[in-house]
Amino acid sequence: MKKSFSIYWAIIIPILVTLPTLKGAIAQSSSARFKTQFTGNGKCLDIINDGENNKPTMADCGNFSGQFWKIERTNNRGYYRLKTQFTGNSKCLDIINDGENNKPIMAKCGNSSGQFWKVERTNNPGYSRLKTQFTGNDKCLDIINDGENNKPIMAECGNFSGQFWSTPKGL
Repeated sequence: MKKSFSIYWAIIIPILVTLPTLKGAIAQSSSARFKTQFTGNGKCLDIINDGENNKPTMADCGNFSGQFWKIERTNNRGYYRLKTQFTGNSKCLDIINDGENNKPIMAKCGNSSGQFWKVERTNNPGYSRLKTQFTGNDKCLDIINDGENNKPIMAECGNFSGQFWSTPKGL
């Protein structure tokens, strides 16, 4: 009896050590990809891997950690922080406070209104607009229609397909 008991633990303990915690499994499953109606299902909001790792872009969808976004509730009701697996928990999608206030960037997470994102449903099923507390209700995250169609920017809200972002499940 003693011999089979130790064999049991020799098998079970390594399994328990290598399994992710339930909390980790839930965090991974809550990752979302952001796509727009304008750029279609083949393009995802991503972070440019350039050493600074702070510039968002629309890139071909793939198995890239910069395209997996964590949507984290804030203490401000109705607002979320947006983080990627690539840049980790210490960086959040923010808006540069430069007078134009229209450029998104990955910045150190803090208590900044440019990091508080509202996901607002549209009349277009499955799509929402993304707004920040900093830029207010009149500005939406959009994609510049410039032939490359890969530059996110905060622009006046309107009925534009570049402002219709796929709505992550659960929001």
